[in-house]
Amino acid sequence: MNIFESNHDLEEKEQALSQQVHALEVTRKRYYFAQLAARIKDPDTYAVLNWSFIGGFHHLYLGRYGLFLGEIFLLIVAITTISLGITSGWFIIGLLVLFELPQLFFSQKIVRQYNYSVSTKILCEAREKPLVEQ
Repeated sequence: MNIFESNHDLEEKEQALSQQVHALEVTRKRYYFAQLAARIKDPDTYAVLNWSFIGGFHHLYLGRYGLFLGEIFLLIVAITTISLGITSGWFIIGLLVLFELPQLFFSQKIVRQYNYSVSTKILCEAREKPLVEQ
């Protein structure tokens, strides 16, 4: 995900994807929209998880397990070092805050990019999957 991608570029990609979806045959469209409804994420939920819970739980929402584990590990290290009186724990906390703030401020774009990626994968599935008309 690139938080510096322009909104215009993202909108163009989403529009092109939408045109490809509308070109699908009816059965494949049904599959696409059923899968999309099940797998798409809400930007507000991501932002609330980022704002409310310390430790990167918003990464779990998007399935970024490595980032979550890295952040929770650093948070545990920071809390442990602070509780032992070592001031470098505050430095780790500061780094975590600097890493998380852009994710909070750009949460709408991050989730739009995630949803675009998921939508593209679903479109590929819909094109390749042998579907039976119902």
